[in-house]
Amino acid sequence: MAAILGLIGTEDYAANRFKNPRRKVFYDYPNGSAPLTGLLSLMDEEDSDDPEFSWFEKRKKQQRTDTASQGSSKGPVLDAAAADAGDPVTLTAGTLYHLVVASNEEFRVGHIFRAILTTTGGTVNVEVQGRVTDIVSTNKIKFTPLATVAGIDNGTTNENVTKEVLIIGSAYAQGAAGSSEAVYYEPIEPINYCQIFRSEFSITGTALKTSARYDETGPYKDKSKEASLNHMVEMERAFMFGIRSKSIDATTNLPTYTTGGVLWHLAQWEAANSAYRGGSGAAAVTADTDDLKRIIENSAGTLNEKAYDGYLERVFRTTNNRANEKLVLCGNQFLMVVNQLYRSKSVLNASLPMTETYGMNVVRHTTPFGTIYYKTHPLYNENAGLRASALFLDVPNLKYRYVQGRDTDLLKNRQNNNEDLRRDEWLGECGTEIRFPESHMFIKNVLDYAP
Repeated sequence: MAAILGLIGTEDYAANRFKNPRRKVFYDYPNGSAPLTGLLSLMDEEDSDDPEFSWFEKRKKQQRTDTASQGSSKGPVLDAAAADAGDPVTLTAGTLYHLVVASNEEFRVGHIFRAILTTTGGTVNVEVQGRVTDIVSTNKIKFTPLATVAGIDNGTTNENVTKEVLIIGSAYAQGAAGSSEAVYYEPIEPINYCQIFRSEFSITGTALKTSARYDETGPYKDKSKEASLNHMVEMERAFMFGIRSKSIDATTNLPTYTTGGVLWHLAQWEAANSAYRGGSGAAAVTADTDDLKRIIENSAGTLNEKAYDGYLERVFRTTNNRANEKLVLCGNQFLMVVNQLYRSKSVLNASLPMTETYGMNVVRHTTPFGTIYYKTHPLYNENAGLRASALFLDVPNLKYRYVQGRDTDLLKNRQNNNEDLRRDEWLGECGTEIRFPESHMFIKNVLDYAP
């Protein structure tokens, strides 16, 4: 079978699937309540020597900024003395000007930039290219235009503000020295915690030796199976919805950790001063229409083709380097609306359903941006608030982490010495490494589609 989502193939894990308890549960119940936990069991995993673990992420800067107002509701162009250049202004080739920008941290002396500005009352777009000659404070650059452009709007209504300024290369005189320093950004270091999950079950000494009508060996095996499934369900919910936290237990004075799930990391991506988006000064992302938004509230309750295509383009903008695919764990209501939306069109390039993909029944949808695999999630269908929701996952950007020697396992005979019973428990101390949260998305409240 061909691999999907950058995972190992079925033939690769068949010989090993019983070595990992999480993997065995997934193999026995691939369409059960913990598909995410099961998929993580098939992927690369990593142990940790501490309940707090971290990883490094580095994003390539876009080498761009936007024009900004010079103050008093004026446009972005200043003259050689950093005074208002007037409105309109003619940018004369070889003459020195200042340009007010949102940030100049990407710019260096010698860079060539390109900006599309407007003339004649904002009705005509013209291209301006300039060579940076100096970096001024934090929001100005000095430049000389490469060609003369007349009639640039620069007036009292913030004309030509928020226009893109894009670096398109650099140019130096023959024999000249280069720029004094390079542009470099260190990677960020997100952290998460391993959480202790425990699922105990017990049986009296008498019951242990007594048969049951549904199993002549007694109820022990069935109790163990049920406890393992509950254990995986609890991990599944934590990996999706858990909040990262650390507290001190009032009784034992020992720490309790909880792991941050996918939605928690999406919230950190959207938060003000997000380390993912530049740190201090980064504005909070609040509107569904914002390209940076990754938790889509969809308060209206309807979804149309244009909006959904926009969300798909947005989530595929960042992908792993192994497969241009996303896994969508969703409720039946969400999948029904998406199916109705595309069924109303003349062509749907999809397979409905595609079976036996890592043992799961999935729906495959080929989009212009990449391939989506929809998998209805039983836990979503059990919850009315989640039935109309969907979690888009870039699976290779997820990794299961566990404390050394503390991966999920069945620990036997945990009873006290004087107890006439047997007590076992499933125990694991683990969490998830969720890299590049912008490659994931959560869409809520999809109740109906709008033609």
